[in-house]
Amino acid sequence: MKKMLSILMTLVMAFSLFCTAALAEGISQPEGGKKFESSWGMMNGLVDIVYEEEGYRVMVDLYNQENSTGTMWQYSCLYNEQSDSLVSVTSIKNTYTLNPDTLERAFSDYEYEGFDTDGTESVFSITADGALEWKDGHENLGQDLQFTKIGNFEGLWRNQEKDVYIEFHWQGLLDENQFCYNIYIGRGDSDLHLNGIYNPDTDKLECYDEAIDCVEAWQSGKPCDAVFQDLGGGRALYEAGGETIELEYDLLGPES
Repeated sequence: MKKMLSILMTLVMAFSLFCTAALAEGISQPEGGKKFESSWGMMNGLVDIVYEEEGYRVMVDLYNQENSTGTMWQYSCLYNEQSDSLVSVTSIKNTYTLNPDTLERAFSDYEYEGFDTDGTESVFSITADGALEWKDGHENLGQDLQFTKIGNFEGLWRNQEKDVYIEFHWQGLLDENQFCYNIYIGRGDSDLHLNGIYNPDTDKLECYDEAIDCVEAWQSGKPCDAVFQDLGGGRALYEAGGETIELEYDLLGPES
């Protein structure tokens, strides 16, 4: 009996070590799901997709400029290899009111939250043209909406050694006349303002002086003033004036 208990304890310890190692290493992201991980935009709409261990966190934000209100959906999704899509496991929906002066949001209570049952799953897929489609399983929403890939640059990035910090804000959610990022670059005592548009062919954010239309400049092939590339793992590359600087994403965001 003691020998059997000893064997069982050894197996339990081995299994525990295996689980710890698996958690430390993380679960590999499915190859087919990698193309979803980005931000996707349309006029007054934004989808953020982030891989987290075994699944994907998906946030859909639709904004109404007329009354400064918006609706937000949050999903936990798994990649379905057979359908080549992300399928929700849980869903949350609520609305908010935006203060145009401070950009602060006042959120309502959740309209619904919890696990999705058969027939209420939401599905995200990518068309042959590279657009993201969203089919909401609760209210049959999203069928007529298509989102364009805009890269994954939103937020604050830094290089402490070179005294550089850069803020990215995508303008298309709150401004129906914009489809670009607003970029603020601070370096020492100097600063610079640019507008940038994501180029899916190069997988880079191509930036121009804020005084010109970045979409028009990009479409006409005008040489850009700066280029940013997402390297993954919270790192990005900033290229301008023959200089290349590696940046790290700041999880804490801008200082208040």
